[in-house]
Amino acid sequence: MKKNNLRLTQIVYSAIIAVGVILMSLIISSVLLRSLRRTTESEISYFIAADAHQMELNVDNYLNNVQQVTALLFSDKDYYLYDATDESLSDYQKIQSETKILNRIVDLGMMNNYCDFGIVYANDKSAGWISQVTGQMFKDGGIYDYFSSLIPEDNLKQDAWSVNVLGNTNRIYYVKRLNPNAICLVSFYISELESVLDVPAELSEMNIKLIANDNYVVYSTNKHEESMQLDPYILGIIGDAAGITAVNDDYLITSNRVSNGWRVVCTMPTDTIMAEQVAATKTLVLLVSLITILVLLTIILVMTKLNYSVKGFVDDLDYQAKNDQMTGLLNKSAFRSVTESDLETYNGKQAIAFIMLDLDNFKSVNDVAGHKFGDEVIKRMGDLLREVYGVEGAFIGRIGGDEFAVYKSYNDISRQEAEKRIHDLTNSLYDLFDLHFKDEKEKYGLSVSTGVLVTGAGDYRFDDLYQKADVALYISKRNGKSKPTFI
Repeated sequence: MKKNNLRLTQIVYSAIIAVGVILMSLIISSVLLRSLRRTTESEISYFIAADAHQMELNVDNYLNNVQQVTALLFSDKDYYLYDATDESLSDYQKIQSETKILNRIVDLGMMNNYCDFGIVYANDKSAGWISQVTGQMFKDGGIYDYFSSLIPEDNLKQDAWSVNVLGNTNRIYYVKRLNPNAICLVSFYISELESVLDVPAELSEMNIKLIANDNYVVYSTNKHEESMQLDPYILGIIGDAAGITAVNDDYLITSNRVSNGWRVVCTMPTDTIMAEQVAATKTLVLLVSLITILVLLTIILVMTKLNYSVKGFVDDLDYQAKNDQMTGLLNKSAFRSVTESDLETYNGKQAIAFIMLDLDNFKSVNDVAGHKFGDEVIKRMGDLLREVYGVEGAFIGRIGGDEFAVYKSYNDISRQEAEKRIHDLTNSLYDLFDLHFKDEKEKYGLSVSTGVLVTGAGDYRFDDLYQKADVALYISKRNGKSKPTFI
């Protein structure tokens, strides 16, 4: 009887100890996992915010390009002061002016996928190209009055962006006033934004939206959301705020404002972000139930595994934030950052080389062979730049669709020696380009234009180097393309 009571007591004590160990393990694991969750959310939120900021920069670059191309019409007063409603002008004078304007518009717009790019006058006459779709929307007239009315009176830039024009949900329109009786009208397909708002593979569950000022969804990676108002639930969390990151039990949300006042809003389900941790928690509970004594060791092992997983995920996001996804080269923001950092740490640099490169007739490659083949051409060009300039340890970046830049500083050689070295490398680039892109040159007229700047010792800024090299690139383009210009 006593033996039975002793065994019963031992069983009870063992059960109490076992339950105590289980409860202690569960409490400790719950505390640790909650702490890990907060740390994981904080770190991943930072890098998702960095990626969202990159999306904002991509959209800004695209919209700014449209504005910059339009601004070039102000380079000559004959373009922006001409008034087709001026009855004092003869037909001959009007033909001469409109021909000159058309040539300028063709020259500016030939490298862009614009649907509309022209000047509309107060009498609804136009110069340039106005698409049939836009023309049909205003077949009874009123195109000037409609788009002119979009420009706010207090807008110093005298321009405006618009979507959903008369029910057309496929295009984005940009309008800028040239003079009291003339506006420049530009439009492009919303689908063009797919190339600048591409979701990284590591964030495949993230949804990216471009939101107009009235919370109208201009573009979304979830096509079912396009041409609708922003989800009231999301709107209730972020309101009209920009430059913020918000997290709740349902979503991680970022909101960033672009230069025209619209916002890039990125949303990602919180459960997706924490999927690995949720799976690990279930595994941990199962192990605690089966192996009470080893539960603490199991928690340590699981936490170690989770920490490595988070570190790898963070490293991947850090790479995505700095590098162009297609080529692996530095993206525009990162290229500028590392170049500015190198310029700030002067350390007696003897020479600096800054090179701008642009693929000629690349649009023909996309139009004829398709965007997938065009992407392969961009990747191969990135590999070629690494092969040529990488031997110098240069910074190489992709700063636009088919535009690249190279930066290299020299501490140990003179400007003359640096010029010779860069000159030889650039000539080598053209030789290798002819070899590697022989078929593309013959089929599509693909070539590369280059603007090369090599300076001596001095106090330089990124924008100064960029603009000078860009001028050299422009000279190459204007002088027949497929050649370098050294300045």
